[in-house]
Amino acid sequence: MDVTELIELMKKRWTARNFESRKVSDNDLEKILEAGRWAPSGGNKQPWELVVIRDEETKEKIARLYSNAMGLDHPSERYTSPPVLIAVCIDTRTIDSYPDMMPANFIAYASVGSMVQNMGLAAALMGIVVSWGTQPMGIHDELRELLSLPGYIYIPDILQVGYPAQDRHLTGRREVDEFAHHDKMDETKLRDLSP
Repeated sequence: MDVTELIELMKKRWTARNFESRKVSDNDLEKILEAGRWAPSGGNKQPWELVVIRDEETKEKIARLYSNAMGLDHPSERYTSPPVLIAVCIDTRTIDSYPDMMPANFIAYASVGSMVQNMGLAAALMGIVVSWGTQPMGIHDELRELLSLPGYIYIPDILQVGYPAQDRHLTGRREVDEFAHHDKMDETKLRDLSP
């Protein structure tokens, strides 16, 4: 694979919210997890722990927790339609091991983000979508209890994994020269983000 092919693969990675009922095979799921395993991490701490969820009752409970926190009046299909959910967890004990002068939370989150990106790219090669699902702050204790997580495990994300049951919604990207600055920040290139 050359760089052009890699970039084309990156363009194929996308986020879906509706999934087919078709199962993701154990073999394909193992490949996705193996891709995550090889992600870079700060100090090689590998701060991630993953809980793979296929149980329908557990998915329904996650959907209700999410929906209640978001003020929705029905369980979110975002968490009930995918055949697999993956709870992405951070072992906060790894954060405590970074030197005090380092931005430890950033390092942990960047590491986990790299892992999820690896998994998403591997999935895209197989026609499978791995979608991010950031969790509202108020439900972490309930998620910990539901998934039997120790208190030092933090759960920022629940990925949805499956075959999409919707057409891809194409999203734009800024051109490289709009965000790449050379040697110093060029404020004239910064976006106006006022409402």
